[in-house]
Amino acid sequence: MRILAINPWIYDFAAYDFWLKPYGFLSILSYLKTKQNRIDFIDCLDKKISKDPFGRGKYYSERIAKPKLLESVPRYFKRYGKTIAEVESEIKKTKPDFILITSSMTYWYPAISEVIKILKTHHPGTPIILGGTYATLCHSHAESIIGCDYLFENRKLNGFFELFNIGYEPKELFSTLPRYEDFYHKLDYVVLRTSWGCPFSCSYCAINELSDGFFRISQEKVIKFILKYCRKGIGDFVFYDDALLYENKYIKSLLRKILEAKINVRFHTPNALHLRFLDEETASLLKRTGFTNPHFGLETLNPSLQKKWGDKVNLSEVEKGVKTLKKAGFKNGEFSLYLLLGYPDQDLEELKKEIDFLNSQGARVSLAEFAITPKTKIFKDYENMFADPLLHNNSIFFSSRPQALKEFYWIKDYTRQLNKKLSAGQ
Repeated sequence: MRILAINPWIYDFAAYDFWLKPYGFLSILSYLKTKQNRIDFIDCLDKKISKDPFGRGKYYSERIAKPKLLESVPRYFKRYGKTIAEVESEIKKTKPDFILITSSMTYWYPAISEVIKILKTHHPGTPIILGGTYATLCHSHAESIIGCDYLFENRKLNGFFELFNIGYEPKELFSTLPRYEDFYHKLDYVVLRTSWGCPFSCSYCAINELSDGFFRISQEKVIKFILKYCRKGIGDFVFYDDALLYENKYIKSLLRKILEAKINVRFHTPNALHLRFLDEETASLLKRTGFTNPHFGLETLNPSLQKKWGDKVNLSEVEKGVKTLKKAGFKNGEFSLYLLLGYPDQDLEELKKEIDFLNSQGARVSLAEFAITPKTKIFKDYENMFADPLLHNNSIFFSSRPQALKEFYWIKDYTRQLNKKLSAGQ
């Protein structure tokens, strides 16, 4: 079976390669290859114009017309990644029996529509299959407008594998780590997982809709994977786990084995670690194995909101965690905590006080911009206001209110300046 697999563009007001790879899609494609299928892969995002020391960078972009629903937003709308001509040229070279398309942010669906339009021009009649985050969280919307032949949710993959006459073995699939060399000519970093899913149920997060339960990959597979790409010259490894420190016996054992391997690499944690599971040994192992600016989840220091959102961590645990990190050798400015920015009715003065407090503790602050996510507990309060997934975009909340937008940019810049001073040792 010959399969054409596509990771679509980003259509948005802003985008940056903050270690973005379609990890789940690549795992499925690698699994399909082990079942004797030929894969032609096109990553529409595989075109950057800059790169930082950790492999991140700016995408090439082109201005495009805004969707009607977003015409009032005072910002340029862009296509990020390869040009249409480049993608079309790659599509023309393929002769697929099936076409697979993945999806990420729900509000990026116009890029999927664009890809499908091109595909139907060059491969009319070839079955098109859509899966991923948008297909799962906005299933009805995708059914009504996307125009693909098959639509699969993440937790309903039996029917997907039946199309290829392959038995669905969840343990085998979720233990499959991507073979990046089969899909990319050049890699600036490598993304990996030690686990799928999350044992927690935060009210703003949809991970439990996207993954079924919590599954760990064997340490042996993970170590073998890291060593393989280390030998290929990769220096930056990015954990996509949603609960990397959970059941910390696993991660301690894994990190000890990494230490024994005596490799010189950097590890990154954009999805945030849980401070509640950080002890002195774990912190020491993170430092000694090369975790660079590890990120920890906090969201807010407001006790009532903490309980409402998931009760992951409280003030005393933050203070204890910071002391533990410093004892392990992390200096001021060498670790970060996430605070949530932009949720409805947020008190920005309260947020500023939280930023000041964390800065006084020596922690960098990463402002995670709130976006309405379907099928979360919070979404139920607002779903009538956000019927079209385009409105899930975090840019909408502030752009529609000029004064709020001004405050939004001010607090982002304020945080940036505090972080710079920490990094400079001031």
